[in-house]
Parts: sequence; structure tokens; C-alpha cells
Amino acid sequence: MSAWRTILVTKPCRLSMKNQQFVYDPKDEATVTVPLEDITVIVIENNQASLTTALLSMCAEKNIVLFTCDNFHMPNGCFTPFHQHSRLSQISHLQNDVKLPLKKQIWQKIITQKIINQSQLLEYFDKDNMQLELLTNKVKSGDSENLEALAARRYWSVLFNDFTRDQKKGDPRNAALNYGYAIVRGAVARSLVSYGLLPTFGVFHNSELNAYNLADDMIEPLRPMVDMVVKKLEIEDELDVHLGISVKSALLNVLVMQMKLDGENITVLNICDTMAHSFVKSMKLNDVGSLKLPSVL
Repeated sequence: MSAWRTILVTKPCRLSMKNQQFVYDPKDEATVTVPLEDITVIVIENNQASLTTALLSMCAEKNIVLFTCDNFHMPNGCFTPFHQHSRLSQISHLQNDVKLPLKKQIWQKIITQKIINQSQLLEYFDKDNMQLELLTNKVKSGDSENLEALAARRYWSVLFNDFTRDQKKGDPRNAALNYGYAIVRGAVARSLVSYGLLPTFGVFHNSELNAYNLADDMIEPLRPMVDMVVKKLEIEDELDVHLGISVKSALLNVLVMQMKLDGENITVLNICDTMAHSFVKSMKLNDVGSLKLPSVL
């Protein structure tokens, strides 16, 4: 059974490990233990939490992603395992040698699937998805006409009322989206590393200041799952600027939500692994058709 638990640390505490168990020892409360093999993600958002180097080392060994948060409780750091794949050198060279035409084809496929998923999500909420539907078969190699941006403008205006995708607006919907995306991004990076890939080198994103360019490429078809949760939270009137524990728990739960891939319903966590594995296969075969991307149920 693969790991599936996510841990959200919100109180002053000591975090350690003992007998292959994650040990949560909060002040003035009972100690809680969780098998490390069950954990995928740990989010530490209290700046009075301390943890042992033994736990950090074991997080790397067990392929557990650990997030730190800023003073606003938003993820600002991501600790992922150092490459342990048996063929790291081989795959790194493969990744470095990917030709531009294949990169453009992969980006075309990613953006096409992202727009399809956005369209499906609008349909799920009984929104008008016709304009996005018309764009799904018009994305060119490398998305040379930037249909991603065109689709995004329509998508956000239909999905949310009076909304701008702008972090500076103080909109709780943006805060929730950013939190959810950060968690999924970490899960994607975790899977990439576990398959020997270097997250720094993307197919489209290529910033020298970004250690997760490839994760930012591969996350695109998964983003609508976060959007779905945020929209539901808005409908249920549970959003506020401070993002309560129930909201964060719902966003962490995105990792165990299901999407459709190869005719099967699979959790987002497992899809991250499938996408990483298929990306390696796509590089080896120089074939974009080998890349597997999910759709919204």
C-alpha cells in the first residue's frame, strides 16, 4: 500500500521519529505517533515547532515532502529527498538531451489537457464551457499562440464572480488557490525526484531562479482539482482571508481525490507518479504519445 497521509502541524510542538514512527509531541497535550511509511506530506505552519535531524533524514529516505510556512501560514519552503534513483545519471542525461521539438509537443499536450480539464470543471459546476471547448483542439506546438492565457481569462471569469487571479487583491479565493497549488506542486516534485528526474529542468518553464521548473510544467493539468475544492468552499461559505484549519485540510485532501487516467479512477498522488514515469518513457522513446495526463472525473 502506498503512502497517503498528510500531516498539518499548527501548534507549538516537537517533531521526531522513533521506531519508524513519526512522533508529534505538542505542549500540554498527548503525544501522537503515525507510521512514517503512511505519510506523503508534512506541512509545518507553526514557527514554534522544532524537529530532529533524524526525522529530516528519514523524510528523505521515505520520500516524504516537508513544507515550511511563512508568517502568513502559506507554504514558502519545500524539502524533498535527494536523488536516490538507481539510474539518476542516465535519466539526467536523457533529460538534458531532450530536443526542442519534443519539448514543444509535450507542452502542447499539457496545455491541451489543462484546458480540457478546465472545461470539464466548468461543466461540473453547470457553467458555460463552450469557449474553452472550442480551444481544446486548437493548441499548437509549444502553445505558440498562448491559448493557455486566453483560456484562463475565460475560465476564471466564468468559474468565479468578480475575481482576478492576483495575489495582491487580498481575496481569500486566491489565498486558497495558492495554498492548494503549493501542496500539489510539492507532490509533483516528489514524484519527479523518485523517478530520477531533475525538477530544475522544465520543458517550458526555464527560470534560473526556480528549482521546480519541471514540476511547474507537470502540475498544469492538476490545477483544476484545487480550483474545484476552492469553488466548493466558496459555495459553502467557508473561505476567509486567514484560511482556517478546515479549509487547509480540504486543500490537503486534494492529494487523495480521484481523477481519470487510462479509463481508471486514480488518486492525484498516484497520478503524479504515473505522469513522472510516463515522462521518462516519453524521453526515452522520443514520443509525446507516451506521456500520460489525467482528466477531471
